[in-house]
Amino acid sequence: MAKYNPSHKKINLVGKVVERELEGKPVRSIAFNSIPLYQHFLKEECKIGDDIYVELTSKRPKRSLSQNNFYHLYLSLIGTSSGYSVKELKCWVKGKILSKGITEVFGDKTRVVEDSNNLNISEFCEMMNRIQEITDIPIPDPAPFNLPITFDEFGKLRKTQIEKYSKLKPKGLD
Repeated sequence: MAKYNPSHKKINLVGKVVERELEGKPVRSIAFNSIPLYQHFLKEECKIGDDIYVELTSKRPKRSLSQNNFYHLYLSLIGTSSGYSVKELKCWVKGKILSKGITEVFGDKTRVVEDSNNLNISEFCEMMNRIQEITDIPIPDPAPFNLPITFDEFGKLRKTQIEKYSKLKPKGLD
């Protein structure tokens, strides 16, 4: 018995996320690059009551896994210098650098923070530079960490970095 494979008509549309006002409040929506193509598709291929499927893909360049690992390495080296844990330093970065203001929730003042996972590549680099500026702890050279090295070589590299960073003192801890 043959399987039934429905034939679907589809188009790919490109657009930008924009902010508009709806009933006095800002809302995000999509401004398609080709409204006529969108309208043509609806008119020619769709009937009232048809089911449709919409898939949205954000084309915003996000930081890579190796950049994320490098961020954690940098925080661990700052921790070596300062005595703070990576977890404490991540909370500090969110409050100090990624803070978007303060709001009130259930009568309590609450800090609005952006998650570092949502930063694009340039925003991520800016955050790293701000951390260095505030702490006065240099960002390590990423080159050796990007090389294909053995676990032993990585261990030696890590040990050298820990020795170097344990001698540094961040601003504010004098």
